[in-house]
Amino acid sequence: MNTVLDWLDSPAPERGIHYYRNGDWHFSDYAGIASAARRTAAFLHDNGVTKGVVSLLVEEPESFVPAFLGTMYAGATPSPIASPVAFGGHEAFTEHAAAILGAAAPAAVLTDRRLAPLAAAASTRAGTGEPLVLPEPDGLPADDGPARRTAELALLQFTSGSSGTPKGVRVTGDNLTANVRAIHGWLGVTSEDSCSSWLPLYHDMGLIGTFLGSVVAQIDLWLMSPVDFIRSPARWLDCHGRHGVTITTAPNFGYGYATSRVRDEELAGADFSAWRVAMSGAERVDAGVVADFTTRLAPYGFDSRAITPCYGMAETTLAVTGVRPGLGARIVRPAGPVDTGAPVTVAGTGALGADRPEEPAGWIASCGRPVPGTAVEIVDDDGTPLPDGTFGEIRVSGTSVADGYETADPAANRAFGDDGLRTGDAGFLLDGELYVVGRIGDSLKVRGRKVHAEDLEAALVSVPGVPPGRCAVALGDRDGRPGAVIVVEAPGDGWLEAVRGALRSALNTSVALTVVRARRGTIPRTSSGKPRRRLLWRQAGEGTLAGDVLHRTHGPHDPTEPTAPRLDGAAL
Repeated sequence: MNTVLDWLDSPAPERGIHYYRNGDWHFSDYAGIASAARRTAAFLHDNGVTKGVVSLLVEEPESFVPAFLGTMYAGATPSPIASPVAFGGHEAFTEHAAAILGAAAPAAVLTDRRLAPLAAAASTRAGTGEPLVLPEPDGLPADDGPARRTAELALLQFTSGSSGTPKGVRVTGDNLTANVRAIHGWLGVTSEDSCSSWLPLYHDMGLIGTFLGSVVAQIDLWLMSPVDFIRSPARWLDCHGRHGVTITTAPNFGYGYATSRVRDEELAGADFSAWRVAMSGAERVDAGVVADFTTRLAPYGFDSRAITPCYGMAETTLAVTGVRPGLGARIVRPAGPVDTGAPVTVAGTGALGADRPEEPAGWIASCGRPVPGTAVEIVDDDGTPLPDGTFGEIRVSGTSVADGYETADPAANRAFGDDGLRTGDAGFLLDGELYVVGRIGDSLKVRGRKVHAEDLEAALVSVPGVPPGRCAVALGDRDGRPGAVIVVEAPGDGWLEAVRGALRSALNTSVALTVVRARRGTIPRTSSGKPRRRLLWRQAGEGTLAGDVLHRTHGPHDPTEPTAPRLDGAAL
């Protein structure tokens, strides 16, 4: 494999993509997909687009696939933009899309008919000109277009923005080829495999990990939209239980959602014995959620060792580490929070999926070893490598590390150094396997040790009445005092006392606490669903976070009784 487009010259017969549409699966073979990609490239050339960035605002997978591949085939650089579904309204989406268009400075914006009005509004705001609207398949030029060209910059992938303003990651052709090859090597992909995905194609995990990974390997891909997964997670499980699909990937949320929503009658007759890889990434793996998922599917042949935690990011193209399929992942419980440079003391161990801890909070799943062509180190604040079993920042080097950010600000690229990428993520290596704790900026030092927002969220969702995925914690300093803002999207206040107890156990009285009850959808999130903690912290400070304050302390020994005032307009 020299490029991710090599397969276009000789598509595998009888293999292709199964698209989920209108309640059923519709098959398109790779020969037809290759033809559609070439015709889309001809459409771009006919409109004067032969190089530069092409921003893609295309929602349906059946339209996105030829648009993405056709852009690459034309010699341009695709740059997907998140779907409007990921935002609270058209204005929020238009603002987001315009900001990305302003940063990308695209040669063209390619959209579909349904999203054309929004694409036009964002383009007008960004000053990028009228978008190109994809014609229907029978309106594309004939399949006798230009010869394939390859841009040096294969992909401009905008980060999801969980740690700040979205930035365009420059992924070269060599980066992309190396990472797809590494994923194939790590998973041991063969022609006998097949893959399913409901992940958004504008996000690196869905775009590279499942879509490009499957297309380049020329294995069958069963593709549905996130909206269709939410409506019917059983259809996703059917890929594996009815059609023998062997590989998938999803965030922790997806496994929990499927467990809670699928009905027994929908599982009747299913056979999951062929399902050998169930990757879990993009957010912390919850040992309790995984145990519930494996317990639910075990009677139908699912093996808990198929659960495959992994770690990656846009700045490394995608994959950095992963548990080897079939071995099962280890979970560990550190004795307590640790600081950079300190050894990690393990107070308990178990097997992910096979063991369900009584208190899942505090357990961390192994994300495995580096994928081929990648090296991982744990370093201190000065960048000095630390030994195995020591807590610090994760640094990554190798052929998949991207070519920095597309930006005029040199400071933005400081994380990309000669000795590797400083990820801003905290964790440790144990027997050569990576354990990810959380973002370095999303932590507080308590009693001389760091407490991460993810640790607190994991503890809070174990409280009865706090729905999984409906709680977020933002940490920071205000007026010289450490503080924590906790937002729970749940009705009533029956959960409040247990939440206060969990916070008291993890934080001392010097931390100013604000516990907010909010409506569903209040927590600001990235396009991939992660809490935007820094924005949440800023909203709380500015008084623009809507919700009822149920509990607040202002510092040492200064608790405020729950009075449920509105946060709107109130300064913390």
